[in-house]
Amino acid sequence: MVKIQIENFSKKYKFVIIILLLIIITIFIWILNLKNNIDRNSYALLLKWSAIINNNILERDKRIKLKIGDIVRTVSNKALVVLEWWDGSVTRLWGNTTVKINNLYFSDDLDKVNISFELLNWKTWSTVISFLWKGSYFNETFNDSVAAVRWTIFDLDLSKNYLYVVNHQVEITNKKTNKKILIQEKKPFNIQTFNFIPLDIFIKSFKDKTWEALNYKIDKNLFNWLEKQIQKDLDNLIDISDLDINWILKNNKKKEELYLKVLKAYQQLNFVKSDNEELFKKKLELKNVLIKLSNNENKEYLLKNTFYDFNDIINKKEYWALNNLLVILNENSDLVNKLELDKAIDIKKIPKYIKSKLINIKSILINRIWKIENTDVKSILDSTDNLINKSIDSINNHFKNK
Repeated sequence: MVKIQIENFSKKYKFVIIILLLIIITIFIWILNLKNNIDRNSYALLLKWSAIINNNILERDKRIKLKIGDIVRTVSNKALVVLEWWDGSVTRLWGNTTVKINNLYFSDDLDKVNISFELLNWKTWSTVISFLWKGSYFNETFNDSVAAVRWTIFDLDLSKNYLYVVNHQVEITNKKTNKKILIQEKKPFNIQTFNFIPLDIFIKSFKDKTWEALNYKIDKNLFNWLEKQIQKDLDNLIDISDLDINWILKNNKKKEELYLKVLKAYQQLNFVKSDNEELFKKKLELKNVLIKLSNNENKEYLLKNTFYDFNDIINKKEYWALNNLLVILNENSDLVNKLELDKAIDIKKIPKYIKSKLINIKSILINRIWKIENTDVKSILDSTDNLINKSIDSINNHFKNK
């Protein structure tokens, strides 16, 4: 009798185990399908008047999936189409514009982004929000040239033959001559003559003020919307406050796992500016860890990107953020020195009391600072020791009060 009960119990136990295994397998398959069902597509969206993809008429406010080889054309001079790339970047097509899609690839964590399209006529405005590493690119080709983007917003107009970088930079390469030119922000460039256009002439004779105003307004709304979405889900971004980074750096597997997690989180914040204090602090926090986890080449990319953060802080007068940013620059001073920080920032814009904090990274500036005709900077450097101490005290007090 006891033997029969034991056998029955054993059968029931096996049955329960089988049911549990089936449940676990079902959940695993569901999670796998959920991951695979993430929408990794890019879309064309008609906002005004009419447009076509290949031979298909677009319906207003209805997204149409983009494919390699697609030709998108706006019809009439009042049409407006938005190409929504999967990473959140956008390209807008004004009236009578035609583009051809050449490449569409995004890895899940946005470690690799490959976007390429050709502008066949008229003009586009692109707002690129992702951080692009080596192997990643956002390229717009036109005529015999290619505009290669890293972190920027830019306006390309074939009708008036200009490229205007709203912020950051674009590198143009002439495919026939292989001549490369780096175009900095607010430096209008003639894509026909391959020469820069004086700003006053550009504003008077080239610039489309209506097109620019429209895009500034849409970009502002886009960034506000993106920030609100991140703000809603901020608690679910990776928490790195309690991580032992030094221990993780010694474990290649753990390092790679954390790198991908931090990168995915950072990509959501790459576009954030210093006027959003909470998100910008989080962005710099993630960037600091990401630099530690990256190889030297990617560290350089990140530090160059940090120069833009620096300029953004100065331009917006959000000086509170300098302490957070200086932590990154100080910890990577050798690389920063190699990348020539002084050529990437406008020292003349920096207030006198803020310049003293830059002494904390004086090794970066000291070798070339004398070339800058700025007596304020020179006088500050004359009292280096005192200012270094003040700077260190200021930074330490800043973090103690957090």
